[in-house]
Amino acid sequence: MNSKINYLTRSIRVLVYGMSVVSISAMAQQQGETNEQEESANSDVEIIEVTSSRRVQTIQDVPASVYAADPDDFIQKGMTSLADVVETAPGFSFQSFTGQQGRGSIAARGVSQQNDTAVTAIYVDDVPLTSNSGFAAGGRLYFDGLLGDVQRVELIKGPQGTLFGATAMAGAVRYISNEPELFEGRGKFTADLSQTRDGDMNQLYRGFYSFPIVEGKVGLTVAAFTMDHGGYVDQVSAADGAIIRENANESEAEGFSGDLYFNASDRLDIRIKAMQQESSFGMSSAVRIASLDKDEAYGELKSDGSFGYDELKHTLVSASASYEFDSAVLDFTSSKAKYESFNALDVAYLYGPIIEMIGGFDPGSVTEAPLTRDVESDKTVHELHLTSTTEGEWEWLAGLFYTEETTNNAQRLTGEPQGFLALDARFPSDYKELAAFGNATYYFTPDFDITAGMRVSNTEQTLLWQTEGPLAGGETMDEMPTADETVETYLFAARYRPSKDTSFYARIASGYRPASSNLSVADPFTGETLSQPIIEQDDLWSYEIGIKGSALEDRLTYESSLYTIDWENFQATATFYGVTTGANAKGGITVNGWEGSFDFQANRNFGFRGSAAFADSTLNEDEPGLFGDKGAQVVRVPEWTYNAAAYYDYQLNSSTAGWVTLSARYKDEMSTSYDNGAPEDTSVNLKSDAYTTVNFTTGLQWDNWQASFYINNLFDEKAYTYFNAAGVPGTEVVDVTGIPLEPRKVGVSISYAF
Repeated sequence: MNSKINYLTRSIRVLVYGMSVVSISAMAQQQGETNEQEESANSDVEIIEVTSSRRVQTIQDVPASVYAADPDDFIQKGMTSLADVVETAPGFSFQSFTGQQGRGSIAARGVSQQNDTAVTAIYVDDVPLTSNSGFAAGGRLYFDGLLGDVQRVELIKGPQGTLFGATAMAGAVRYISNEPELFEGRGKFTADLSQTRDGDMNQLYRGFYSFPIVEGKVGLTVAAFTMDHGGYVDQVSAADGAIIRENANESEAEGFSGDLYFNASDRLDIRIKAMQQESSFGMSSAVRIASLDKDEAYGELKSDGSFGYDELKHTLVSASASYEFDSAVLDFTSSKAKYESFNALDVAYLYGPIIEMIGGFDPGSVTEAPLTRDVESDKTVHELHLTSTTEGEWEWLAGLFYTEETTNNAQRLTGEPQGFLALDARFPSDYKELAAFGNATYYFTPDFDITAGMRVSNTEQTLLWQTEGPLAGGETMDEMPTADETVETYLFAARYRPSKDTSFYARIASGYRPASSNLSVADPFTGETLSQPIIEQDDLWSYEIGIKGSALEDRLTYESSLYTIDWENFQATATFYGVTTGANAKGGITVNGWEGSFDFQANRNFGFRGSAAFADSTLNEDEPGLFGDKGAQVVRVPEWTYNAAAYYDYQLNSSTAGWVTLSARYKDEMSTSYDNGAPEDTSVNLKSDAYTTVNFTTGLQWDNWQASFYINNLFDEKAYTYFNAAGVPGTEVVDVTGIPLEPRKVGVSISYAF
């Protein structure tokens, strides 16, 4: 490994993993339950159980790096998006290109999302929601389900190709929902009001109720939320900078769900779920930047972008059954997941000069360039797996998986008032996958075991390519060659527990993304095809060692891992004359990294926790197709991230508890593109800002009520989390926009549980 990793292995003594203790509010509640708990500092330690291996295990027993988060702990602090959870998990990172909730990409361990085939799988229980196709923006759209009746969110790091399939190269995110109640009702209602500095008021109302329909047999959970984000970026006129609309990056979202649970017998359970979420957005949060020196063109939080029209809708219906045999459990899940995204935007500021150049129009004559995008994915999944339950030397799991996905993607760009059609592209696709998977664990002793797993997948993708306009190389209507292949992924793991408080593990795992046809891009002047015809399959192998444990009578919990990743034929994107298409990095990518975190309960009232992650992700060779040079940092990968928090909880009386937390988060700068000066490459690598944010929360819990007051971004840190910089062909002009870090937000959250 490189010198940075060697330095880390010599200098870091306590290697730790994170956040595997109960939330502050839950700890305060636990302290009020019994006198015994008040007398013992150890009573606050919770044993976290996760299902990342498709069986219930404590987080310490899993031979992999898994982060488990309590959604309520985030929501009471005004953090209502999956992105907030991702950014606190060591090794994970989130990148938004518009600043809008539900739009962005999730990466882990230097495995960056750079094209539209996802690298991180998102599941609701055992239902996969992520698109397997690269033609439905699956790498830029995600299901943000933190506001449902969710028990926990599991973030599993490293390739999960054996159990979770083709879209889990970086890892997997799973929402684990609460089971509907069969005997007593349970519910909760939350109201949250907040104000963003220089922005409008934000409102959130969330509630759920779980109750028995037939006691002991049938239970139902219904949940709903509505959210209004007031926005904080003003829309201004490009001519004189005058404000047109204040807080134009506003958004609204609402959702509802139903979960029916039928305990048919002692052996058979049936569960039916349905949910729907809709979001509508105003203007993107992207701020106009005047130059590569990162100065704003019109002042702080000002944009000359178009307000546009933008909507995103997710729908899920699933049915599952679980039957318990004497020595194994058979689980079957059938689901249908669909998302629809539509937006329309005037992009004359970016494509106007290109349209004028291609169409032979006078400079400045194209005053509007409406671009519409209509994307849809309709995915059906059936999965059957059998899991052993008897204790002994062997544990095993075997399963079958089938998915069929239909996607549509239509894009149209015109120059106005000339009515010039620059681009009309439609590329419907179909994806099918049939897979068999399984793993087995053998216990040589109760303290030493090994696991081996394998998945064999046959994937098939078809694509119809219909285009018109010079930016697409002219009029075409082609049925592209079918991409059909059989792929194997593997898992090998070993775990050793020298004591009940310490666990060492080693893990080797692989992942992949299937090959697919590519969208063709031609030189608008010569007609020469610039893009490669096929996006080839990429393969990834990860090698990891780690330690998990506890000390000081369980007052200290820790985990750490060291890993290296070999990513061959890396799927990415290339941009030609402002048009983006797929490509492969032939030389591949190497990632070396380290992660660690700890949680220390100093006494009954006070504790602190921290985490850090390092990832050195670079190109192995020169990549002319990506305009990247050997050794270049992989785009959208922060080298360092840190999280730290101090918390104090106290008991006012037998029914009232309080807490105070102060937390900080650091994120390193990131490259935003590869840039080697090639004339046909319009992208410019303007690195994002490194930044540190500090959050403060205090609250009380009494009887069934809970109230918290929070300040996020306490010191109002100013930074840009992402830049999009592109040179205008034939000019010295570089068009730059940046996504600002959300300014200070002050809010109050009140919940009533019953």
